[in-house]
Amino acid sequence: MALNFNIGPIVESLQDMGIYDYLLPFILIFAIIFAILEKTKVLGSEGTKPKTNINALVAIVIGLLLIVNQNIVYIINSFLPKVSLLIIILLMGLLVIAMLAGKEFKGLQGSVFAVAFIISIIAIIISLTPDLSIPGLNLSQSDKEQLLGIGVLVGIILLVYFLITSGGKKEPGKGESGWKKFVDALNDGVKE
Repeated sequence: MALNFNIGPIVESLQDMGIYDYLLPFILIFAIIFAILEKTKVLGSEGTKPKTNINALVAIVIGLLLIVNQNIVYIINSFLPKVSLLIIILLMGLLVIAMLAGKEFKGLQGSVFAVAFIISIIAIIISLTPDLSIPGLNLSQSDKEQLLGIGVLVGIILLVYFLITSGGKKEPGKGESGWKKFVDALNDGVKE
């Protein structure tokens, strides 16, 4: 006799009970606010210890005030899964880069880090846009042209930056840009 177990109805019943609309956003905001208040000791401290009871009370009030406004809860519920997807994509990209590097990968540095940071900021802005659907992006032709123009402009600026910072004779190993180190690491990995 086979056991027929389906988790879908359980998730739907949790959704019907309001777990995703009220309880989880409350716990998330409570934890974040409480951690910030404990770390910063902005509401005072008793010696070296923060005033935990006051911090907890303020965090509870802020969490309860947040779940009253369902627009904010909707933004949180649509933003966090998108950011989680972006984190997974970035992690897989780093794994591929580390695999191709062939040596011990010590993370992104220099101008490669700057490019990765800019891409991350753009990805977070896209994640904050609730009506933007990923498959077709639902952009008008003028929006696509503007985005392409901005992308080309940023690409040209980055290319000029790389050309300027990588020019001139330098002693080997000193003053090399992060981009050159990255390309050298990739070349070493291909040669091995």
